[in-house]
Amino acid sequence: MHPFFSVFGLVFPAYGVMMMLGIGSAIALVAILCRPSANNRRGVDRMDAILTSSIAILGMIIGGFALRPLMKLPEVIFRWGDFSQMPVGDFFSYIFGEFVFYGGLIGGAIAAFIFCRGYKVPVLPTFDAIAAAVPLGHAFGRVGCFLAGCCHGAHAGHDNAFTVVYPAYSLAAPSGVPLIAVQLIEAAALVLISAIIVFIFMKTKIAGLCLGLYIMLYSVLRFILEFFRGDPGRGVYGIFSTSQYISIALFVLSAGLICIIFYRRSRDLKTMQY
Repeated sequence: MHPFFSVFGLVFPAYGVMMMLGIGSAIALVAILCRPSANNRRGVDRMDAILTSSIAILGMIIGGFALRPLMKLPEVIFRWGDFSQMPVGDFFSYIFGEFVFYGGLIGGAIAAFIFCRGYKVPVLPTFDAIAAAVPLGHAFGRVGCFLAGCCHGAHAGHDNAFTVVYPAYSLAAPSGVPLIAVQLIEAAALVLISAIIVFIFMKTKIAGLCLGLYIMLYSVLRFILEFFRGDPGRGVYGIFSTSQYISIALFVLSAGLICIIFYRRSRDLKTMQY
Protein backbone atom coordinates (compact mmCIF):
# COMPACT_ATOMS: atom_id res chain seq x y z
CA MET A 1 0.00 0.00 0.00
CA HIS A 2 2.86 2.27 -0.89
CA PRO A 3 2.18 3.77 -4.33
CA PHE A 4 5.65 5.31 -4.45
CA PHE A 5 9.16 4.25 -3.41
CA SER A 6 11.67 6.86 -2.32
CA VAL A 7 15.36 6.03 -2.82
CA PHE A 8 18.05 8.65 -2.09
CA GLY A 9 15.52 11.40 -2.54
CA LEU A 10 14.25 10.02 -5.85
CA VAL A 11 10.61 8.96 -6.06
CA PHE A 12 9.58 5.98 -8.20
CA PRO A 13 6.08 4.62 -8.81
CA ALA A 14 5.73 1.28 -7.07
CA TYR A 15 3.77 -0.23 -9.95
CA GLY A 16 6.52 0.65 -12.44
CA VAL A 17 9.21 -0.74 -10.16
CA MET A 18 7.38 -4.03 -9.71
CA MET A 19 6.74 -4.26 -13.45
CA MET A 20 10.46 -3.89 -14.13
CA LEU A 21 11.26 -6.51 -11.49
CA GLY A 22 8.69 -8.80 -13.08
CA ILE A 23 10.15 -8.38 -16.56
CA GLY A 24 13.65 -8.96 -15.23
CA SER A 25 12.67 -12.08 -13.29
CA ALA A 26 10.80 -13.52 -16.27
CA ILE A 27 13.73 -13.07 -18.65
CA ALA A 28 16.12 -14.47 -16.03
CA LEU A 29 13.94 -17.58 -15.63
CA VAL A 30 13.84 -18.08 -19.40
CA ALA A 31 17.65 -17.83 -19.48
CA ILE A 32 17.94 -20.41 -16.67
CA LEU A 33 15.52 -22.87 -18.27
CA CYS A 34 17.24 -22.60 -21.66
CA ARG A 35 20.81 -22.83 -20.41
CA PRO A 36 22.98 -25.36 -22.31
CA SER A 37 22.84 -28.26 -19.87
CA ALA A 38 21.22 -31.60 -19.32
CA ASN A 39 18.13 -29.88 -17.92
CA ASN A 40 17.47 -28.19 -21.25
CA ARG A 41 15.60 -31.19 -22.64
CA ARG A 42 13.90 -29.12 -25.35
CA GLY A 43 17.08 -27.98 -27.07
CA VAL A 44 15.90 -24.36 -27.03
CA ASP A 45 18.73 -21.93 -27.74
CA ARG A 46 19.14 -19.54 -24.82
CA MET A 47 19.77 -16.42 -26.89
CA ASP A 48 16.84 -17.19 -29.20
CA ALA A 49 14.58 -17.60 -26.17
CA ILE A 50 15.78 -14.32 -24.61
CA LEU A 51 15.32 -12.42 -27.88
CA THR A 52 11.86 -13.91 -28.33
CA SER A 53 10.98 -12.91 -24.77
CA SER A 54 12.16 -9.36 -25.41
CA ILE A 55 10.06 -9.11 -28.57
CA ALA A 56 7.11 -10.54 -26.64
CA ILE A 57 7.49 -7.79 -24.03
CA LEU A 58 7.21 -5.14 -26.71
CA GLY A 59 4.09 -6.83 -28.07
CA MET A 60 2.77 -7.10 -24.53
CA ILE A 61 3.07 -3.36 -23.97
CA ILE A 62 1.27 -2.57 -27.23
CA GLY A 63 -1.44 -5.18 -26.72
CA GLY A 64 -1.96 -4.29 -23.07
CA PHE A 65 -2.85 -0.71 -23.88
CA ALA A 66 -4.69 -1.52 -27.12
CA LEU A 67 -7.25 -3.95 -25.69
CA ARG A 68 -8.97 -1.46 -23.38
CA PRO A 69 -10.06 0.84 -26.25
CA LEU A 70 -11.40 -2.20 -28.08
CA MET A 71 -13.29 -3.28 -24.95
CA LYS A 72 -14.74 0.19 -24.52
CA LEU A 73 -15.68 0.69 -28.18
CA PRO A 74 -19.22 -0.77 -27.89
CA GLU A 75 -19.91 1.38 -24.83
CA VAL A 76 -18.65 4.51 -26.58
CA ILE A 77 -20.79 3.79 -29.64
CA PHE A 78 -24.01 3.17 -27.73
CA ARG A 79 -23.45 5.99 -25.23
CA TRP A 80 -21.82 8.53 -27.49
CA GLY A 81 -24.22 11.21 -26.29
CA ASP A 82 -22.75 10.93 -22.79
CA PHE A 83 -19.14 10.63 -23.90
CA SER A 84 -19.39 13.60 -26.25
CA GLN A 85 -19.99 15.81 -23.21
CA MET A 86 -16.80 14.69 -21.44
CA PRO A 87 -13.66 16.82 -21.48
CA VAL A 88 -11.18 15.52 -24.04
CA GLY A 89 -8.59 14.68 -21.38
CA ASP A 90 -11.07 12.68 -19.31
CA PHE A 91 -12.31 10.85 -22.40
CA PHE A 92 -8.84 9.68 -23.44
CA SER A 93 -7.99 8.81 -19.85
CA TYR A 94 -11.09 6.62 -19.66
CA ILE A 95 -10.38 4.94 -22.99
CA PHE A 96 -6.62 4.44 -22.71
CA GLY A 97 -6.02 4.72 -18.98
CA GLU A 98 -5.43 1.11 -18.06
CA PHE A 99 -3.09 -1.73 -18.96
CA VAL A 100 -5.11 -4.91 -19.62
CA PHE A 101 -3.18 -8.11 -18.98
CA TYR A 102 -5.08 -10.23 -21.47
CA GLY A 103 -4.33 -7.66 -24.15
CA GLY A 104 -0.67 -7.88 -23.19
CA LEU A 105 -0.76 -11.68 -23.29
CA ILE A 106 -2.33 -11.74 -26.74
CA GLY A 107 -0.10 -8.98 -28.09
CA GLY A 108 3.01 -10.63 -26.71
CA ALA A 109 2.06 -14.01 -28.18
CA ILE A 110 1.47 -12.50 -31.62
CA ALA A 111 4.78 -10.60 -31.58
CA ALA A 112 6.72 -13.66 -30.38
CA PHE A 113 5.07 -15.91 -32.98
CA ILE A 114 5.95 -13.53 -35.83
CA PHE A 115 9.54 -13.31 -34.58
CA CYS A 116 9.90 -17.08 -34.27
CA ARG A 117 8.52 -17.75 -37.73
CA GLY A 118 10.58 -15.00 -39.30
CA TYR A 119 13.87 -16.17 -37.77
CA LYS A 120 13.24 -19.93 -37.82
CA VAL A 121 13.03 -20.26 -34.04
CA PRO A 122 11.06 -23.34 -32.89
CA VAL A 123 7.72 -21.92 -31.81
CA LEU A 124 6.25 -24.37 -29.30
CA PRO A 125 9.47 -25.27 -27.41
CA THR A 126 10.32 -21.57 -27.07
CA PHE A 127 6.78 -20.69 -26.03
CA ASP A 128 6.96 -23.43 -23.39
CA ALA A 129 9.93 -21.72 -21.73
CA ILE A 130 8.20 -18.35 -21.88
CA ALA A 131 5.00 -19.88 -20.48
CA ALA A 132 6.92 -20.85 -17.34
CA ALA A 133 8.24 -17.31 -16.92
CA VAL A 134 5.13 -15.24 -17.71
CA PRO A 135 3.23 -16.10 -14.49
CA LEU A 136 6.30 -15.27 -12.40
CA GLY A 137 6.64 -11.84 -14.00
CA HIS A 138 2.88 -11.37 -13.77
CA ALA A 139 3.01 -12.07 -10.03
CA PHE A 140 5.35 -9.11 -9.54
CA GLY A 141 2.95 -6.99 -11.56
CA ARG A 142 0.04 -7.94 -9.33
CA VAL A 143 2.04 -6.96 -6.26
CA GLY A 144 2.54 -3.62 -8.00
CA CYS A 145 -1.23 -3.40 -8.46
CA PHE A 146 -1.66 -4.02 -4.74
CA LEU A 147 0.79 -1.28 -3.83
CA ALA A 148 -0.82 1.20 -6.20
CA GLY A 149 -4.38 0.21 -5.27
CA CYS A 150 -5.48 -0.62 -8.82
CA CYS A 151 -7.28 -3.83 -9.83
CA HIS A 152 -8.55 -3.98 -6.25
CA GLY A 153 -11.06 -6.41 -4.82
CA ALA A 154 -14.68 -6.00 -3.87
CA HIS A 155 -15.93 -4.81 -0.48
CA ALA A 156 -15.84 -7.47 2.22
CA GLY A 157 -16.62 -7.84 5.89
CA HIS A 158 -14.16 -6.81 8.56
CA ASP A 159 -13.89 -10.42 9.74
CA ASN A 160 -12.59 -11.63 6.37
CA ALA A 161 -8.98 -12.79 6.65
CA PHE A 162 -8.18 -11.83 3.05
CA THR A 163 -9.01 -8.15 3.24
CA VAL A 164 -6.98 -4.96 3.17
CA VAL A 165 -7.88 -1.39 4.08
CA TYR A 166 -6.25 1.27 1.92
CA PRO A 167 -5.17 4.61 3.42
CA ALA A 168 -6.34 7.99 2.20
CA TYR A 169 -3.32 8.41 -0.12
CA SER A 170 -4.25 5.37 -2.21
CA LEU A 171 -4.12 6.19 -5.93
CA ALA A 172 -7.02 4.04 -7.12
CA ALA A 173 -8.67 1.99 -4.38
CA PRO A 174 -11.33 3.45 -2.07
CA SER A 175 -9.83 4.23 1.32
CA GLY A 176 -11.04 3.26 4.77
CA VAL A 177 -13.10 0.24 3.70
CA PRO A 178 -12.13 -3.46 3.78
CA LEU A 179 -11.44 -4.81 0.31
CA ILE A 180 -10.55 -8.34 -0.75
CA ALA A 181 -6.81 -8.44 -1.40
CA VAL A 182 -7.42 -10.10 -4.75
CA GLN A 183 -4.10 -8.82 -6.18
CA LEU A 184 -2.06 -10.71 -3.57
CA ILE A 185 -4.21 -13.82 -3.93
CA GLU A 186 -3.59 -13.80 -7.66
CA ALA A 187 0.12 -13.16 -7.18
CA ALA A 188 0.46 -16.20 -4.88
CA ALA A 189 -1.48 -18.38 -7.32
CA LEU A 190 0.70 -17.17 -10.21
CA VAL A 191 3.88 -18.16 -8.39
CA LEU A 192 2.39 -21.62 -7.88
CA ILE A 193 1.46 -21.87 -11.57
CA SER A 194 4.99 -20.83 -12.54
CA ALA A 195 6.46 -23.53 -10.29
CA ILE A 196 4.19 -26.16 -11.86
CA ILE A 197 5.12 -25.15 -15.40
CA VAL A 198 8.84 -25.07 -14.55
CA PHE A 199 8.60 -28.61 -13.16
CA ILE A 200 6.82 -29.88 -16.28
CA PHE A 201 9.26 -28.04 -18.56
CA MET A 202 12.20 -29.78 -16.91
CA LYS A 203 10.61 -33.23 -16.80
CA THR A 204 9.13 -33.63 -20.27
CA LYS A 205 9.97 -32.84 -23.88
CA ILE A 206 6.36 -32.65 -25.11
CA ALA A 207 6.33 -29.42 -27.11
CA GLY A 208 3.38 -27.15 -26.40
CA LEU A 209 2.29 -28.86 -23.19
CA CYS A 210 3.63 -26.11 -20.90
CA LEU A 211 2.03 -23.43 -23.04
CA GLY A 212 -1.36 -25.13 -23.07
CA LEU A 213 -1.29 -25.91 -19.37
CA TYR A 214 -0.32 -22.36 -18.40
CA ILE A 215 -3.14 -20.84 -20.44
CA MET A 216 -5.61 -23.36 -19.03
CA LEU A 217 -4.60 -22.81 -15.40
CA TYR A 218 -4.52 -19.03 -15.66
CA SER A 219 -7.84 -18.81 -17.49
CA VAL A 220 -9.49 -20.79 -14.69
CA LEU A 221 -7.81 -18.66 -12.03
CA ARG A 222 -8.76 -15.40 -13.72
CA PHE A 223 -12.35 -16.50 -14.33
CA ILE A 224 -12.79 -17.23 -10.61
CA LEU A 225 -11.02 -14.12 -9.32
CA GLU A 226 -13.10 -11.84 -11.54
CA PHE A 227 -16.05 -12.51 -9.21
CA PHE A 228 -14.06 -10.90 -6.39
CA ARG A 229 -12.86 -7.83 -8.29
CA GLY A 230 -14.33 -4.49 -7.29
CA ASP A 231 -12.51 -1.96 -9.45
CA PRO A 232 -14.74 0.07 -11.78
CA GLY A 233 -14.75 -0.24 -15.56
CA ARG A 234 -14.73 -4.03 -15.60
CA GLY A 235 -16.56 -4.15 -18.92
CA VAL A 236 -19.42 -6.41 -17.77
CA TYR A 237 -21.65 -7.74 -20.52
CA GLY A 238 -24.47 -9.97 -19.35
CA ILE A 239 -23.45 -12.14 -16.41
CA PHE A 240 -19.70 -12.11 -17.06
CA SER A 241 -16.95 -9.53 -17.43
CA THR A 242 -14.91 -9.12 -20.59
CA SER A 243 -11.99 -10.92 -18.95
CA GLN A 244 -14.23 -13.86 -18.10
CA TYR A 245 -15.36 -14.19 -21.70
CA ILE A 246 -11.72 -14.11 -22.78
CA SER A 247 -10.93 -16.70 -20.09
CA ILE A 248 -13.58 -19.04 -21.46
CA ALA A 249 -12.23 -18.67 -24.99
CA LEU A 250 -8.64 -19.25 -23.89
CA PHE A 251 -9.62 -22.28 -21.80
CA VAL A 252 -11.27 -23.86 -24.82
CA LEU A 253 -8.27 -23.09 -27.04
CA SER A 254 -5.78 -24.44 -24.50
CA ALA A 255 -7.83 -27.59 -23.96
CA GLY A 256 -7.93 -28.08 -27.73
CA LEU A 257 -4.16 -27.57 -27.97
CA ILE A 258 -3.49 -30.14 -25.24
CA CYS A 259 -5.83 -32.65 -26.89
CA ILE A 260 -4.09 -32.19 -30.24
CA ILE A 261 -0.67 -32.59 -28.62
CA PHE A 262 -1.57 -35.88 -26.95
CA TYR A 263 -3.43 -37.15 -30.02
CA ARG A 264 -0.39 -36.58 -32.20
CA ARG A 265 1.90 -38.08 -29.58
CA SER A 266 -0.28 -41.18 -29.35
CA ARG A 267 -0.38 -41.46 -33.15
CA ASP A 268 3.40 -41.13 -33.41
CA LEU A 269 3.94 -43.79 -30.74
CA LYS A 270 1.67 -46.21 -32.60
CA THR A 271 3.54 -45.50 -35.83
CA MET A 272 6.88 -46.22 -34.13
CA GLN A 273 5.55 -49.56 -32.82
CA TYR A 274 4.77 -50.68 -36.34
